[in-house]
Amino acid sequence: MAVLTNSKHEHFAQEVAKGVSGTKAYVSAGYSKAGAKQNASRLITIDEVSARIKELQATISEGVVSLEIRKRSARVQALQVNLDRMRALIEARATEYAASPGGATGMLVRDFRGKNAEQEIWKFDGALVAQINDTLKQAATSRRPRERSRARGAIGAIIARRLDDWAET
Repeated sequence: MAVLTNSKHEHFAQEVAKGVSGTKAYVSAGYSKAGAKQNASRLITIDEVSARIKELQATISEGVVSLEIRKRSARVQALQVNLDRMRALIEARATEYAASPGGATGMLVRDFRGKNAEQEIWKFDGALVAQINDTLKQAATSRRPRERSRARGAIGAIIARRLDDWAET
């Protein structure tokens, strides 16, 4: 449907489509406050105005849905990149520290202690696991409930497999 020929009717339709009450939209369109409630109710019943309001509401809702989908997609993509980096770090550590006890898990980090840092020690990287869990929780809020449990289970399976591999060595 095209724009309404009466500019006040068009302005009224646009305001109502945005969610403004009929009375406020009627006054905003340039009509008198006297009898605004009754006249707004009458104006909404005009077929052309009613059709225009529905058309504008459909256009607005399509735009909102499209925007939300793009935002969610961008957010999930950024979280996926972050998660991929952390997984790459685990893989790099697993390769580099494979010869050390537990190093093949990729979940250990090497540290040095002593006065001159001459004593080598290995620590579990709990901060990395916490960061992975936080990223998964953020991603889960962007997904449906069934997908959430799969995401949590997937990283848990990766960590469990690494720890099992480490226990076997």
